[in-house]
Amino acid sequence: MSVTTKRFIQFEKKDKIFTILISIAILILGTLLCWLNGFFSFLLFYLDVDQSSFESIYRLLISFSFIANFFLLFIIIEGISRIFYKNKENTVYFFQSFAIIQFPMLFYLISHLIFKFSNLLDNNIFNLIDKILLIIFQVWSLWLLSYSLSVKKGLKIETSLIISLLLHYSGFTIILFILV
Repeated sequence: MSVTTKRFIQFEKKDKIFTILISIAILILGTLLCWLNGFFSFLLFYLDVDQSSFESIYRLLISFSFIANFFLLFIIIEGISRIFYKNKENTVYFFQSFAIIQFPMLFYLISHLIFKFSNLLDNNIFNLIDKILLIIFQVWSLWLLSYSLSVKKGLKIETSLIISLLLHYSGFTIILFILV
């Protein structure tokens, strides 16, 4: 629970503007880091795209996948919540703080950028450390998503964890089939 940013997920009226500003900052920083890393964002995964053959406008568009991914994640989670759990409550509040779940992934994007610019990813040990960091920050993001669903949507934490893990495993399966 110590890694859960409760204040921004359980925000009161006074924290509303601050939470929205933090959410916008997370989206902007995530987009910038995806551009610098050359990543295409899909759910909580990042696909390395060889951007050297693309024009700069296409590289910029690929980096906006972070923002598109934000909306895709929200629509999927909200859809599951509405269809399977008949929960239509607090959609606006849930949306306003939804970018907070991407906060741990910023740490991964920063660490990957450091490894990339230091040319450490060519070393197998640092490549393994990079993948381990990705998993750790994905778990943290999934926990924030589960907690946010529990607080904002009033779902049980077990139900929230099921939704989060279902989303994560579905994304993993899709990426696995795409890359094979």
